Amino acid sequence: MLPQRLTWIDETSRHSHSFLEQADRCLFFGEFDAGAGFEASPTNDLIANYKRTPGEIASSAHASQLQRYKNLAIRDIAAGLRRQFGPADVAHLTFVPIPPSKVVGDPDHCDRLERTLWMAFASPPARELGYADADIRCLLRQTRSTNPDHRSHGDRCHYKALLAITRIDATQLTSPVRDQIVLFDDVLTSGKHYKVGKTRILEVLPDHPVIGLFVARVPHRGGRIPT
Repeated sequence: MLPQRLTWIDETSRHSHSFLEQADRCLFFGEFDAGAGFEASPTNDLIANYKRTPGEIASSAHASQLQRYKNLAIRDIAAGLRRQFGPADVAHLTFVPIPPSKVVGDPDHCDRLERTLWMAFASPPARELGYADADIRCLLRQTRSTNPDHRSHGDRCHYKALLAITRIDATQLTSPVRDQIVLFDDVLTSGKHYKVGKTRILEVLPDHPVIGLFVARVPHRGGRIPT
């Protein structure tokens, strides 16, 4: 279950996210205790189900149950987004999912972020609630697959390497974006993926407002902050 309200990253929490600067405006729902397991909190349980990979689900003896839990996580996050952004808000926003670590065609490609945004703001139930014109664009893409940071065992794709393989999809810019771009991701750790996405977007849309929206953040509890 998601917290009912979003929280801004500010001077009391920014130190946990090494790539974030004072000018970066980021929001999150809950806090994720990395490494603590799904039992640690409702947010941990939600994220564990949300991030489950296609390969992990397919190889399990309980595949149908795991897929059901993942679908429920997508539904719950979509409902949380609707609680925060009404139809009048959405009319002024362009939502951009952070690209997944696995590219289209990879067996473990997962479009959960895109699916969540569509369910929140463009599905038949959303339209019945007055969400008539959501602008959801896969504006960013990776040119090759990488290991997801949370499964990299310390061998993370560093900022410059990630920036080098992240591109703007020009086909998504055939019409103007809205007043503010919202980069959507599941977990804020260092802020690296958000900064890469923001950097690429500002290269083609200079000075356009870009904010980060996260299901959860990982608070820094001592030790080295991941990069």
